Amino acid sequence: MSTVPNVGGTQSPQSGIAPDDTSAQELSDRFLTMLTAQMSNQDPLNPLDNAEITSQLAQISTVTGISQLNSTMQWLGYSMGSLQSTQSASLIGRKVLMTGSDLELADGTATGGYQLDIPVERAEVAVRNADGTEVARFQVAGVDAGTHVFQWDGRMANGDTAPDGSYTFEVDVGQDDDVGVAPSLMVAQIAAVRPYAGGTSVIDEKGNVVNLSDVYQVW
Repeated sequence: MSTVPNVGGTQSPQSGIAPDDTSAQELSDRFLTMLTAQMSNQDPLNPLDNAEITSQLAQISTVTGISQLNSTMQWLGYSMGSLQSTQSASLIGRKVLMTGSDLELADGTATGGYQLDIPVERAEVAVRNADGTEVARFQVAGVDAGTHVFQWDGRMANGDTAPDGSYTFEVDVGQDDDVGVAPSLMVAQIAAVRPYAGGTSVIDEKGNVVNLSDVYQVW
């Protein structure tokens, strides 16, 4: 399976939110101000213990270091998000297998897919027309865990050939007496990519929007 690079990013630069570079310094300055005031107003007969001062300085050093690390990791997230968006732009104009149930019949052939998290005993594809009426049902061979691709030749249950056009489908699966529906994957051509705060979305020619993580294969 050819998968799309999925580089994690917690926030893209387009969000307009930048990490607070001064938070660690402000925290340190505030602590030192409080410590100076505490030492200036200490009881001469009961001065601050040197060990206590050393412990407090060590604590502020640790807190400051963590704050600086958080800032660095946040900037790294911005950078990775930007890289993800740049890589995703290469998908524009490409055909992909992504989350969805649309099935386009053209020249007597339609291609779709489905995802299985565990092996099953049987799997059937049910094809429906625009009215939601089931027009075809056929078994598929892919029953192992993983991503599977199937083709429909346009043959309907009554033996006629379906006209080219838009259909939908679902994949019914069974294991012993249990039955269920596998996640459907549709073939689509990417028209645009859209970065957002949590990552990147891809948009197909019909306007369907899915997360980049929901793209399973690229042609």
